[in-house]
Amino acid sequence: MAHPSTITAHGPTVAEVDLEAFKENVRTFKRLVGNSRLMAVIKTNAYGHGVVPSGEAAVRAGADCLGVTMVEEGAQLRAAGIDVPIHILSSIMSWQAADLVAYDLTASVSSLDLAHALNREAVRQNKAASVHLKIDTGLHRFGIQPEEALDFCRASYELPGLEWEGIYTHFSSADEGEWNTTEKQYASFMNTIATLKKDGYYFPVRHAGASTIAIERRDMYLDMVRCGIALFGYPPEERQDSMISLKPVMGLKSRLLHVHELPPGSPVGYGGSYVTSDYEKIAVVPIGHGDGYHRALSNNGQMLVRGQRAEIIGEVSLDQTLINVTGIPGVSAGDEVVLMGEQQGDYISGREIAGWMDSIVDEVLSGLKERVERIYK
Repeated sequence: MAHPSTITAHGPTVAEVDLEAFKENVRTFKRLVGNSRLMAVIKTNAYGHGVVPSGEAAVRAGADCLGVTMVEEGAQLRAAGIDVPIHILSSIMSWQAADLVAYDLTASVSSLDLAHALNREAVRQNKAASVHLKIDTGLHRFGIQPEEALDFCRASYELPGLEWEGIYTHFSSADEGEWNTTEKQYASFMNTIATLKKDGYYFPVRHAGASTIAIERRDMYLDMVRCGIALFGYPPEERQDSMISLKPVMGLKSRLLHVHELPPGSPVGYGGSYVTSDYEKIAVVPIGHGDGYHRALSNNGQMLVRGQRAEIIGEVSLDQTLINVTGIPGVSAGDEVVLMGEQQGDYISGREIAGWMDSIVDEVLSGLKERVERIYK
């Protein structure tokens, strides 16, 4: 029996991505950083928004380069025809060097093994691999220790296949506003650069700051600023909401699958963690932790139905979440439900959801799985 090659209609749960809002946020930061370059960090599938549409929009809005953390995402962007510099903001395995060089991606280097692997591939492919030296000033994920940077450069700087375009670090506590720690890390970075330059090792592009630095510390811009989560409408910390005007880019909507009434004393959902106290009207929303709607929202969170807030009840399951629509008049299957965004004058933000989860907005947005259809506006 023959079957259609594609389905004709998608399920009701969709993420709406406003690319015009995203571009306006990019332009806001482009103006803010002035003469410094702007890197649009679109790692982790652009924090859930779609790496290729976001990359294309960022470049159209004036971003000088893009940042991701996987060679695979860099390759996707190149395949889409994006030709601005694309930085891999993570260390990679040495066996990925061939692809990194082939796709003309910019590597973060903090090990001699990787430096030599990139050099071999660049020579083999008759190219110069663009690389940035990563200095660890206190985050302690990866990077060269400041006191080891000079020896590292003596061993790798003259490798013929490498073009040392830049040097950078990443702060551990800037988002939290721990300026004493951040200023010490910045001083360590600048001292390392000075030490290397004195010995003849020069890096044209210096960068240390991300979204928080862009918003709060112009004195640390240097040659480039890396902006990530803020481009999608959310400054890293709530204190910054009053410092800059940004537009949230993603909304999350669905439809009620089923509505029914239960008598008092009815356990609801897996494990019966919620029990009705009266006759209550319960609605089923087709989204669950299999979509990236976290189990931390079990019995803890709200959605909008007919302009009113409905409490999440019971455990969030793999594919469905239950809400209490008692007291909301006229509710029926098929009604729109807004999980993130605006409905009839009320608004649920990604930051509010993060608060219910005791997490950060990055996890809310980037955790949304690809099986939730993205609709680009």
